[in-house]
Amino acid sequence: MCRTEELILGFFLLASLAIAPQSLNAQVNIEVLRTDSLSIGRSGSVGGDMTFQTGNVDFIALNFRGRVYNVTPTQTRLIVGNGGLGFLSRSRFASNGLLHYRRSYTDVSFYFDPEWFGQINYDRSQQLTFRAVGGAGARTAFAQGDWGQFGAGSSGIVEYERLMLPDSAIHPNRTLKVRWSSFLTLRVVPSDNLVITSTTYLQPAINDFDDYRAVENLRLSTSITETLALTISFDLRYDSGPPDGLSALDTRLRTGVTYTY
Repeated sequence: MCRTEELILGFFLLASLAIAPQSLNAQVNIEVLRTDSLSIGRSGSVGGDMTFQTGNVDFIALNFRGRVYNVTPTQTRLIVGNGGLGFLSRSRFASNGLLHYRRSYTDVSFYFDPEWFGQINYDRSQQLTFRAVGGAGARTAFAQGDWGQFGAGSSGIVEYERLMLPDSAIHPNRTLKVRWSSFLTLRVVPSDNLVITSTTYLQPAINDFDDYRAVENLRLSTSITETLALTISFDLRYDSGPPDGLSALDTRLRTGVTYTY
């Protein structure tokens, strides 16, 4: 890993640890962060969004995100960092942080790219105080062209979670599971300044297919300049066995700005 990547990785790790007293999110859509036709060398992007309301309710929500690519003729390395804070009447009610590393090997086969990855993250709103994931698999593109790309992927993952639940909770405070994660992704480029991405994940437990998680992400990105873009994202997440007191279905609509270098 180069010096630049180490500095950025360290920044996101420190930011994630500083944002909150640890919590986490169950699934993260990495496919929407990928970029077609990456050039050899380093590239990346940073962005964020803010929601602010005063009056009868004082509400502030801040989110930041960033990613770094390091592309060679034989492999692609991706580092992703996300984080967020939410305040209601000056009291923090939500926070989250994510650090993800992934390496894909692009010269092994014409038909698919093997890859492995590791991740740590948290989400206070989900009552999750620590989550670590590691896994390996492959991804492929069924069809691609100037219009975009249609692809899929599958991997095996080992997932450890630690939750912040009362002693009376039915759901265990700590879990260690092996899951099968698969996805379908569609990336459409109607024009030079508009990109539409849809990704659907399904993650059942290997020993119990009734225990599963599903994620849908729909994202629109429109370019303002060559390096600046406005984004609108809709996230839907379903957990068949959520922790006590949490809803099985979670949705979110976000708007933001992204700078690409």
